[in-house]
Amino acid sequence: MKGNYLIFGAARSGLAAARLLRAHGFDVTLIDEKPASAFEQLIPELNTLGVLWHFGNIAEEFLRGKDVLVLSPGVPVTHPLVSAAQRLGIKVTGELELGYEYAKCPIVAITGTNGKSTTTHLAAAILKAAGYDSRAVGNVGSALCGAVGNHPSPAQREFLVVEVSSFQLETIQAFHPRAAVLMNLTPDHLDRHGSMEAYRDVKYRITENQTADDFMIINADDPWCLPLKDRTRAHVLFFSLQGEVSPGAYLKDDAVWLEMDNRTRFLACSEIPIPGLHNVQNVLAASLVGVAFGVAPDAVTQAVKAFPGVEHRIEFSGRLRGIEFYNDSKATNLDSMEKALLSFNRPIILIAGGRDKKSDYTTLSHLIPGSVKHLIVMGEAAPLIRRAWEPLVPTENALDMREAVHKAHAVAASGDVILLSPGCSSFDAFRDYEERGRVFKNEVRSLISEMGDVEVADAP
Repeated sequence: MKGNYLIFGAARSGLAAARLLRAHGFDVTLIDEKPASAFEQLIPELNTLGVLWHFGNIAEEFLRGKDVLVLSPGVPVTHPLVSAAQRLGIKVTGELELGYEYAKCPIVAITGTNGKSTTTHLAAAILKAAGYDSRAVGNVGSALCGAVGNHPSPAQREFLVVEVSSFQLETIQAFHPRAAVLMNLTPDHLDRHGSMEAYRDVKYRITENQTADDFMIINADDPWCLPLKDRTRAHVLFFSLQGEVSPGAYLKDDAVWLEMDNRTRFLACSEIPIPGLHNVQNVLAASLVGVAFGVAPDAVTQAVKAFPGVEHRIEFSGRLRGIEFYNDSKATNLDSMEKALLSFNRPIILIAGGRDKKSDYTTLSHLIPGSVKHLIVMGEAAPLIRRAWEPLVPTENALDMREAVHKAHAVAASGDVILLSPGCSSFDAFRDYEERGRVFKNEVRSLISEMGDVEVADAP
């Protein structure tokens, strides 16, 4: 099999694409604008795989002799190299599209601004409870290109449940999920998409290749999501926290109900182990994924009751002398931060900041005084956050995560919560939100060790 691919972006998605293409015999060159020093641990593997690489300055000459340009999600379609490829007639695609080309099983795709990761993991758990070999992939761990290279035996029923970002949807062509979920839409990534309308239109692309044999699961409470019901060919299911919907799932009398051919009470909200009303919404959406593929209500209920939550989303990270630490590094926008703040009824020392996404921090000004006892800001967005919230709550800067954790602990008292919920992207200081969250947890462990206490492994 012949072909010459240029992959732009050497993070997780780009590396997964390189491995997949080399496994199928293609010539691959991997490039990134970061210097080679940022990829010292990666280079030996690239050499072993036979992948050519160049890190640093990117020029149009890298397109010479290439058949396809594969973009990692972090590379915008407005990049000059993309324009040059289009001018030269070189096919431009993305890692998600490439992975789809090699997938040999049905795909469930979940997108939206918030709740994607929890819903993706929970939907995979629900399908697994029904006997499917289901895996949560995409932005939640293994890139799709990495997941499609390892299949179970043909006798097994398999699903890939994929968390999908707006960045990935920019470059799809044939991507066709058997079921898709649109969780919600609030201002996010406007620094890349330019407007809410453009952001919405990219998210809507998740259904553009679906047919009447597929399912589109839509948040009926969200005015940005609901119009998709008239723009999809798929069979629509709704979920709602605000009222009864049909066909779909909804919250009523502190319980989750299903309205399909008949009305079924799934489970009480008190039986959902992950806290917060936003997680009830996640349960509604994930349950409909199971229902769409014939999973029995009892299996759905048992999977929800056993679900432990996901890393980096209001994740309990330790306790020190009555002070509890939570890692919410996945909160890369203000809507997600708001949900985290509303999940606690105790004083919060909030660690926030990172790379700004053209967010209006004053939109949370009503919530900050009643929820946040003390604010620690860090990263490029620190001056913007201070300008919005310093008049409302005691505020100080931290140079790095270690200093942020220590300063937060210094002002905390027994019964307080120290919460990392940045409200910003991680790209000013970390590779991704996962690295940011793990650095936070490491600093918490170090602090607990320094103080001579034993870290508590389980949430209260």
